Amino acid sequence: MWELYSPNGTICIAVFKRGGGLYYTVRRAGNTVVEASRLGLESDLEDFTGGFCFQGEERSSIDETYSLPAGKKAVYENRANELTLRFLCGAYVFALCLRAYEDGAAFRYQILSDREQAMKVRREATCFRFPESYRELWLQSWVSSYEGTYDRSGWEDKEGRDYGMPALFHSQENGWAMITEAQVYNTDGSYCSCHLRGAGANSMRLEFAPEEEGRPLSCKLPFRSPWRVIVVATDLDQLVNTTLNYNLNPPSAQQDTSWIKPGRCLWAWWEYENGAQLYTEQKRYVDFAASIGFEGLTVDADWDITWLKELCDYAHKKGIVVWLWSAMQYIDTPALAEEKIGLWAGCGVDGLKVDFFQNDSQHTMWQYEMIAEVMTRYHLMINFHGATKCMGEGRTWPNLLAAEGILGLEHYKWSDLPDARHNCTVPFTRNVIGPMDYTPTGFSNKNRNTTLAHQMALPVVFESGASHIAASIYYLEAWKGTDFLRRMKPTYEEVRVLDGFPGHHAAIMRRSGEEWLIGCITDKAMTLRLRLDFLPEGEFEAEIYEDDSSGELMRVHTRRVTRTDVLELVLLNSGGAGIYIAREIQALPKGVCSGYMSEQRTEYFARDAKRTQGSEPVLYENGQEAVLLNGGLLFTVTHTACSQTVRLFYAAREAWTLRIGDGASSIVMKIPKSGSDKIFITKDVTFPFAGKESALLLQRTGGAVPAIEKIHIIDNAPPREIYVSVGSGQLCGGAEIVKDAEGVEKAVGLGAGGELLFEQIVLPEDGYYLLRFDYCAGESRDLDIEINRERIYRTNLHNTAGWGFPCWNVKDQREVRVKMQKGENSIRLYNQKGHVVHLYGFAIARDQD
Repeated sequence: MWELYSPNGTICIAVFKRGGGLYYTVRRAGNTVVEASRLGLESDLEDFTGGFCFQGEERSSIDETYSLPAGKKAVYENRANELTLRFLCGAYVFALCLRAYEDGAAFRYQILSDREQAMKVRREATCFRFPESYRELWLQSWVSSYEGTYDRSGWEDKEGRDYGMPALFHSQENGWAMITEAQVYNTDGSYCSCHLRGAGANSMRLEFAPEEEGRPLSCKLPFRSPWRVIVVATDLDQLVNTTLNYNLNPPSAQQDTSWIKPGRCLWAWWEYENGAQLYTEQKRYVDFAASIGFEGLTVDADWDITWLKELCDYAHKKGIVVWLWSAMQYIDTPALAEEKIGLWAGCGVDGLKVDFFQNDSQHTMWQYEMIAEVMTRYHLMINFHGATKCMGEGRTWPNLLAAEGILGLEHYKWSDLPDARHNCTVPFTRNVIGPMDYTPTGFSNKNRNTTLAHQMALPVVFESGASHIAASIYYLEAWKGTDFLRRMKPTYEEVRVLDGFPGHHAAIMRRSGEEWLIGCITDKAMTLRLRLDFLPEGEFEAEIYEDDSSGELMRVHTRRVTRTDVLELVLLNSGGAGIYIAREIQALPKGVCSGYMSEQRTEYFARDAKRTQGSEPVLYENGQEAVLLNGGLLFTVTHTACSQTVRLFYAAREAWTLRIGDGASSIVMKIPKSGSDKIFITKDVTFPFAGKESALLLQRTGGAVPAIEKIHIIDNAPPREIYVSVGSGQLCGGAEIVKDAEGVEKAVGLGAGGELLFEQIVLPEDGYYLLRFDYCAGESRDLDIEINRERIYRTNLHNTAGWGFPCWNVKDQREVRVKMQKGENSIRLYNQKGHVVHLYGFAIARDQD
């Protein structure tokens, strides 16, 4: 028998021969964690599961620390003892490399050779057999996207079933164990990602990716397998703090990491799937991110290359980094990756969200590395989506800040998940092995099954180097929970589990200097008592965010605390809370305030306005005041004679109709719902003020009764625009004008010979203009735009029907940035390669920062 102990002697991994084969065990403090389990692999060169003849051993130790631009904590400790056992197996030298850490053990297989030789690996014999005391399991039924729940169960019915990693096991006597793997997709495609299969008798065995379809892996000598990892922890805090899979990966070759900028990102897709089609919408998100002190913006699918560089320039002026979405299929070869990634980097993009891998094959592992290497060379940050599990490769590529491989918030769009139980499980399963892009904090969906404080706490409970907040800027500006998000930091020095149990509740603390953020979430209603003994000596101030009794409003209060205090939090069913602690509570962080978030604004509270026609005041449980707009609200305002933005802050369960007027002008428009009588949102109305002091009257003329909290009048009205309807153009090639169900004209039959030409479009000056197309589409289709018979722009108008059955009656918009001239212009719309969507018309506005 050969034994290897961790530096402090806590963990022991032992190897012995039995019946010609090799087996191993893992013990912690003398207690068995993994019972005798098989080792080895089969290949076309030799069967490396038996016939071992011992040749020798080498022992060494590892003692180092390292830091990453983003991660669980400021310093990662890599301290282990290593043992390599060499065996003669047939004509080949088989080596088993083992490492023992204080929080686990790992091993890998090597076949030594002085010359390169092809080899097919048919299977691994690797097995993990647990003692009877490990009765509780949290397993994810294997799915290629790793977007499934981690279900709590026992060992029954596991044999023959496939499960993803990580897999979590619990013993009342011995604590926690987790199985995963490390160093897979940074090895030049030398192996596939693996999963587990129930093998009976409290055991799991390793299986190759289903996408290999039973084919052997194409490897070569000299050979090294990925690391097989067993994390062993006494408690959940030690489990969450493990960096074992990162330690097992090679360090980065990057000396300068100053270009890697972790942080919180805004993201329009959750609320508005086609939001990336609109340049002006993305600029509004930049404005909001900068104004509240966030770090980034993620531009999801269907952005337009005509304005990408301008958006990046605009964002960088305000200190905002830009992440860009791409399907991996767009960059899945070296030639495509070099072409596209180089182009996007040249536009100023800071990071890529690369989507739709959903494949664990050996070839796909090579694609991950190929894409990561090209992105790193261009100094782009990485977020892999539709991706495999994290296996510690973020040490090799410190720009790998986030990855999906998690059942996240987007699943609400087609299911009733995620729920609070799932959210309380993944901090102790998926998030243990690496950052996860769950896209937390969304609450506008009808099927929301948690409270708003639960949603607010998620970005602190979950770890990600690029935390994408799902809620739109229109909810965030009106929501008190946004203040807690503003307290968050782009990175933290320490993480600690203050309390929790998988699937039941989680209270996670993250520290940055002398500031502490605590996120608390629960599945069932409970009273959570948090000891503050992690604080230094002295007195501190705590800002506490809790649910009201409905779970839809935030109660915020402050109190003085010391390290001897115990905070008692009453959490609702599927509820949560957030706590910010500092020596003294400082003003909320902010950045550049301009554009959509211009500070040239005046605030008017509804409580101070004159109520008319039966409008009544309302006082919410959290002290928030509003007026129920049964009739009207009269504000006395003073503004210059020009168009300005009136921003409404309101809550409405359903849509309603607003009339706004000042005696000289009047506008009627439909206002969207916020989804609840207590969840507030904003909506902008561009209004032509007459000037001087005037009475601004808001009236509800139909629909739901909204609660108006306040209005802002902002000097940031959009530029004037020209609208061109399809009826003013010249059709040819079979295209025609029809009326939709509402009697509005639209052009159909464009493309495949059908064209629409507009002449004598008169503009005041040379320069770049935005064309904002109004259209409907049951499927995505291309559009060619020819300007003045010389410049051609090609774009794609995305499906407007969403996830449902294709339909052609849902309107949406897309913006394209084009160069036009002073005086007369012509615009020709067509598609040489197929059909075009149904077009209603387009607006033309001067592009201006």
